[in-house]
Amino acid sequence: MCRSMMMTACDLGAVTKPWEISRKVAELVTSEFFEQGDRERLELKLTPAAIFDRNRKDELPGLQLEWIDGICAPLYETLVKLNPKLQPMVDMIKANRVKWEELNRKRQRGQSVSAPASPCSGDSTEPSGCTVAKTGSTPCCSGDTDGTPSKATS
Repeated sequence: MCRSMMMTACDLGAVTKPWEISRKVAELVTSEFFEQGDRERLELKLTPAAIFDRNRKDELPGLQLEWIDGICAPLYETLVKLNPKLQPMVDMIKANRVKWEELNRKRQRGQSVSAPASPCSGDSTEPSGCTVAKTGSTPCCSGDTDGTPSKATS
């Protein structure tokens, strides 16, 4: 059981990293989920679950909160009981949760939050000002730490 928990913690480790890294990984994973959801919609004629549905991309902050509260935080809080030296990881999860909560509040107020959107080619800055990183065929549009699009640089 402990080995399984540690393997899961390794798999979910991005949530324990600084905000910029944690958010980027969440966006990259979401881009992959969107691709799967697109295939479900087109090939299987199914409505994908929220986290796989590109049409619901603005819900990412709320979905991240559910994921942190339901899976990540309980897992790492349990591991801290076994090894208190892991406390900095729990602290970072809490700090990242605060950022996702801020983005979720902005979304609920009707303000835009950036999320993975549409395919593009190569690393570039789109007209929207988002920096687009491409890994394989998976694009990721990332904004500043407060959720606003990054400013284009010259």
